[in-house]
Amino acid sequence: MEEIEVKDNPLGIRIFVNGKPNIGNMSEEEFSLFVSSLELRMSEYFEKQSK
Repeated sequence: MEEIEVKDNPLGIRIFVNGKPNIGNMSEEEFSLFVSSLELRMSEYFEKQSK
């Protein structure tokens, strides 16, 4: 896993990926799925942290 830096990260969350996604080569549909997946995982993470 590799840590990536995100330009807009107001929460200061450290983000790790298996390889780096090449967002520039993704179709609009793939990009939407990628972002939705990140959003879901972040939501799950915060729900676990708040318990």
